[in-house]
Amino acid sequence: MRKLFLSSLGVNLLVIAINLITGILSARYLGPEGRGELATATRWSSLFTIFFTIGLPGAVIYLGKQFPEKQREYFGVYLVIGTSMGLIGMAAGEFIIPHLLSNQSEKVIALAQIAMITLPFGLLSDGLIGTLQTKNMFNKVLALRILNPAGTLLLIATLLVIHQYSVRSFIICSLFWSLGMFAISLFWVLSIVRPKVSGIIKHGRELFGKGLQIYSGFIVATFGSNLDQLIISLFLTTYTLGLYTVSASIAAMLPSVLVGAISTYLFPKLMDLEVRQRQRQVERIHGTLFYTTLSLAAIAAFLLPFVLPIMYGPKYAEAILMGQILLVCAPLNVAYVVLTNYLSTENKFHFVTFAELAGLLSGSATAFIMLPWLGGIGAALGVVMIGLVKWGFLAYKSTRLGIAWSRLLYFYPEPFVSMLRLVKMKLRRTRSGPTVAGE
Repeated sequence: MRKLFLSSLGVNLLVIAINLITGILSARYLGPEGRGELATATRWSSLFTIFFTIGLPGAVIYLGKQFPEKQREYFGVYLVIGTSMGLIGMAAGEFIIPHLLSNQSEKVIALAQIAMITLPFGLLSDGLIGTLQTKNMFNKVLALRILNPAGTLLLIATLLVIHQYSVRSFIICSLFWSLGMFAISLFWVLSIVRPKVSGIIKHGRELFGKGLQIYSGFIVATFGSNLDQLIISLFLTTYTLGLYTVSASIAAMLPSVLVGAISTYLFPKLMDLEVRQRQRQVERIHGTLFYTTLSLAAIAAFLLPFVLPIMYGPKYAEAILMGQILLVCAPLNVAYVVLTNYLSTENKFHFVTFAELAGLLSGSATAFIMLPWLGGIGAALGVVMIGLVKWGFLAYKSTRLGIAWSRLLYFYPEPFVSMLRLVKMKLRRTRSGPTVAGE
């Protein structure tokens, strides 16, 4: 797993760097108001995409690993069901959005409706990526992770060059890029797996059955991870949301690097291990990443007052405290993802659902109480409560299955020593390569 982690970590560092540039350009050229409009429009389309997946992408991975001989059938049935759910979801979103965002301007509502058109492509792409993961085609999954933000950056750069960059033009261009990403994903999957549409009722029932187990956790998790910005978009101004979005994006960079690195392969790879071996692996990953993230988050919080105004401009200085509060969640979020993957391999999807529900309820209560007095800071405190409750619940449930508290919270230096050795070996080979070629 170490080589996969290093490769995935490198890709995620590149993705974070691209997203950072994208975020800076958007913040500077759109301003807090425009950045808030963009967040409102795209946040709801992303939420509806997850809402209508019904857990099917996760079911494709789980059942594909459990029954490799049926992968073609599961893939074929998913294409049929995914297309249907995507179109239904898009129609539902177009109808519901004007009512949800009734406090926003007609311009923002129209932008959110345009963004909703990407829903079918996003939903199908999730299942295609899940199929690639099932076949252990992690190189292609990592390539897609790079292509998506790289295409977004290219869109923004092009629009800036021709002096046409606005929230509306960016969202319209993003529609075409979503279609392109779907086409690439579909081509790669079809090159290794030919869909077989047979036994739709039987295989569809299996996908829905497992999907619903996963879905309940995913849907609550989606509301939980988007709770802060959803509440702000419903009750506060787009200007406040613009400030908060910048702080949230900065605070999310650190956990995104690590979560993205392990999420690509951790679930399918853990499925290949026996129970005891799986538990020891989870303990080591959890302990190492928790303390590493905690240290880096403390450094980031200290540097934020100096770095944020330089990167995004003085208009966003109000977002500093929000970002510092949100950084508290970084180690909790990384550790939570590790435990989520472990419990999923143990078929304990309902534990994840309960954790998400408990976090959502506690975070919602905190945010609603704090929001009238503290605004965006109140929303940030709600997110901290969500992270703490979710991680605590899953940690407790994991220990009931055989995970040890002492090993779960122990720092393991060995993986990092091995990674450093591997990097040194690769650097030596890179340096010696040209010499050998020159001879």
